[in-house]
Formats: sequence, C-alpha cells, structure tokens
Amino acid sequence: MIERTFFMIKPDGVRRELRDEIIKRVKVWSFNIVTSKKLTIAKPLAEKLYAMHRGKPFYDGLVRFITSGPVEVFVLEGDNIIMGLRDLMGTTDPRKAKAETIRGDLREENVLNHEGIIKNLVHGSDSIESAKYEIPIFFGKEFKV
Repeated sequence: MIERTFFMIKPDGVRRELRDEIIKRVKVWSFNIVTSKKLTIAKPLAEKLYAMHRGKPFYDGLVRFITSGPVEVFVLEGDNIIMGLRDLMGTTDPRKAKAETIRGDLREENVLNHEGIIKNLVHGSDSIESAKYEIPIFFGKEFKV
C-alpha cells in the first residue's frame, strides 16, 4: 500500500553533513521525496511537534536539541513506507541500532548530548496517525497524507 510519511534529518545529522548519505539510503529503498525544506525549528513549532512528551523529564532538553540548529524535513512516499522507513532508521537508541540502518551505521561515538538527550540523526512518523499530525506542522494543513 502506498503511504506518505514525515521524515526529518535532525540538527546532529545536518551539522555532520550526512544529508546526502541519508537520502541515498532512502532512495535505495525506493522511497520517493514528495517535498522537502531546510529550516531551523522555532520553539513553538518544536513544542507542537513534541506535545505528546510534555511533562516528561526529557521534554525541555528535547525541545532545546531540536531547535539547536537547522534540520531538513521531508514528506516521503512509498509502499508501506512507515514501517519500511522505521526499519531503515533503526532503533531510537543508536547504541542498540543494527548495522545497515541509518542510526546504526552513522551514529557518533558519544550519542548523548550535554543534557543526556540522544542524538539519533533522524525522525520518522511511527504511524499513519503520527504522519497526519506531523506533516501539517511543517507543510500546512492542505498537504494530504
């Protein structure tokens, strides 16, 4: 089934200039880039993106991290892309991510920032519902999932 999903190269990935390598891996999986843009996320946008984590101990650090530098955001499309992209990214904690995943192969030696937030290079929606929530945050409500 063809799906659309939200994907982001986080500040650590942009800072390390990993965009081309990450996108090469996305394209190998036959996922198509529908649209993309580079931006620095403002705090209100970050708070909206991570609203489900509000009140958790790591929330403030997560918001500070995602607003710490430029990111690149995408809408991707492909057959069963949500689960396929999750497999390609690897587990959230890069120290546990398998080889041949973005987080497993491209992780830094020290994956924690100074606040203990995991630097894991990328983010992708974990469900159709998440994609329907995340895509409009960056691309507007008129953008169909």
